[in-house]
Amino acid sequence: MSVSAAAIEHLLPQTQCRQCGYEGCAPYAAALAAGTAAINLCTPGGDTVIHDLAGLLQRAPLPPADAAKAAAPKVIARIVEDACIGCTACIKACPTDAILGATKYMHSVISDECTGCELCVPPCPVDCIELVPVADAWLPRAGVAAAPANPRRGAADYALERYRKRQDRLARQAAAKAARLAQKRAAAQGNAAAAVQTDSGRKLNPTELIAQAMARAQAQQTQRQSTANRNDFQQQQLQREQERAALRRAQRDVQYGNEAERAAALAWLKAHKAAENGE
Repeated sequence: MSVSAAAIEHLLPQTQCRQCGYEGCAPYAAALAAGTAAINLCTPGGDTVIHDLAGLLQRAPLPPADAAKAAAPKVIARIVEDACIGCTACIKACPTDAILGATKYMHSVISDECTGCELCVPPCPVDCIELVPVADAWLPRAGVAAAPANPRRGAADYALERYRKRQDRLARQAAAKAARLAQKRAAAQGNAAAAVQTDSGRKLNPTELIAQAMARAQAQQTQRQSTANRNDFQQQQLQREQERAALRRAQRDVQYGNEAERAAALAWLKAHKAAENGE
């Protein structure tokens, strides 16, 4: 029996978390429709989605590929605001635009919009995003609230709508950027043509041309140096924040970690203190 990818995708939770190994729910659904993917890869869906897929595709149910993860509570991301450096890496990673913030400004997760996809955690350069376990069966909470009679469907539909709106926004931004670049290229070509027409009626002065070329080269060198200095400063700031994040992790592991984590944290703290003391 042939089942459409759209029908399969309708059963998925639409978190776009990529924990199945695919780039989102739609690609996973397409792979299932093609018969090239197992039915037990959707970690957020757990046993519920596995059994629904098994029924739809007429396959035998399987245990979750990551049983421990599937059985664990759902999570919602939370940004440690005092440690946030405003890099926007998490905003770019969030598939449903559930994070507010701007460059160099503190970011914040909209908890009711968060799907618990965890995609914001890896790109954070200072490890300031925590995953807080919650008792919710389905996320995002705003979708559940919108359809209390069918919370699973409400959550999935809401998350998918947020994801599609984000994709549309990114497409519009890319198109606008391409239009601006095309306009700049056209203006530059027009200025170059006008300059040729202006110079064609007079004899070019070699000394003047050399001076103009040197001035342009000097301006480019100054700009490159300024950019390099700015990048060095930003890199130093990032390194300091990463060191602070490592210190926070070590202090947390000493207090709350398992035996191996506490041992590793103590060793790191000793090395860190020795480095600070110049030993």
